[in-house]
Amino acid sequence: MSLNNEQFINQSTPINLPLRGKYKKSFGYVSMCERMPKLFTQIINYLKIQPLESNEQQEMENVIEEIKLLVDEIISNKPLRKINATFKLALVWNQILDEKLASDSIVSWFDSEWLFTENYMYIRIKEAFAKTSSLQNYDPFECLKSNAYNESELSMISLAEFILLKLSNKELDTDGIYILFKQILKISLWGNRCDLSLSAGKSMAVSEDPSKAIVSLDKYLLADHSNDIWNLMQQISCQKPKKIDIIMDNSAYELFTDLCLADFLLTFELADVIVFHGKSIPWYVSDVTKLDFEGILDHLENKSTHSALKKLGKKWSEYYKNGKFILKCEDFWTLPYPYSKIALKDYDLYTNLADSQLLIFKGDLNYRKLIGDINWIPTTDFKQALCGFLPTAVVALRTLKCDCISGLPLDYETKIEQVDENNWLTTGKYGVIQCAK
Repeated sequence: MSLNNEQFINQSTPINLPLRGKYKKSFGYVSMCERMPKLFTQIINYLKIQPLESNEQQEMENVIEEIKLLVDEIISNKPLRKINATFKLALVWNQILDEKLASDSIVSWFDSEWLFTENYMYIRIKEAFAKTSSLQNYDPFECLKSNAYNESELSMISLAEFILLKLSNKELDTDGIYILFKQILKISLWGNRCDLSLSAGKSMAVSEDPSKAIVSLDKYLLADHSNDIWNLMQQISCQKPKKIDIIMDNSAYELFTDLCLADFLLTFELADVIVFHGKSIPWYVSDVTKLDFEGILDHLENKSTHSALKKLGKKWSEYYKNGKFILKCEDFWTLPYPYSKIALKDYDLYTNLADSQLLIFKGDLNYRKLIGDINWIPTTDFKQALCGFLPTAVVALRTLKCDCISGLPLDYETKIEQVDENNWLTTGKYGVIQCAK
């Protein structure tokens, strides 16, 4: 099946409007026409070769057929339908869809906001598994995430040796800690390049020495509020208890860099507790779930053969057991709302976030939800783009993989290399470290 191109508008998303796939020069259009079909093909190929019991095999074939039908719906711009399942999140989504269908004249894949339809796509994948009797808790992305971990292990070893050396240095003065803070913050930022939903499920090997790579990557950092974040952390240092929340993005290597950042914050008493927030179900291919989080701690401590990884794994597992690391996987992160609506849609979550001294949002999807997935003028103030969402200080660490951005300096174009002038917003090559308070 193919799209009727007469339905679409041959331009980018208009300024100050939410991204929609109907604009042919938008990344939403490209994603649904090209990237998503490739991603689904990759997922289907993995599902076909997974070892299963005979009864599970037939159910997996049914799931694969459901996913193929989903692809046809997308590329034919079919209307969105309600979720045919009764699990809790499906019921929440159906309420959202009822509201959407009642308010919008057209609710289809390309006509509706891309933030809405892209999130809806993943709940439909969950629906396909929920219809089975033996695969309801199956993670269709597990093998892809495992491959991503294996292919980045050498970089993890290099980073582990760097972290263990630096965090054991009791002679560091405030200036030394500040320099190390900026290094680890950037390592966590650039870890966000490893996004399986962007790469159509194909692992991107991370082979460079992370502590050295960040120096060469500075030229791609379009906004850097590291100094502001450090000053803010000095201001909150006297508060007790100091709680910092990290709203995670990708598993495997990026999760490892987030754990390194959290370890740094605890070691130098910039935080007493780190609360990690993940997804309640498998999401956007590589997003962190509870199984991913607990799985990497177990793997590092008990299955790694390298001493540096084992040492960090043991340390972080102890943090997790004694409550210095806390994991929460709330349903809200799998809903299609911008974060300016958290207080309205999940007040308990909002009050918990407001109780933190600092919220660190990782990655592209979190960033899109922070700024409403709106095509802002790039130099629009980051705080303004948050549309009122500021329960406490907000930090965004994001490599650019979608055509919406805010908070860039007036001269940002001088950092865009000529070869990237048409796609700098979507390659993951450029990054931002931004702060609002």
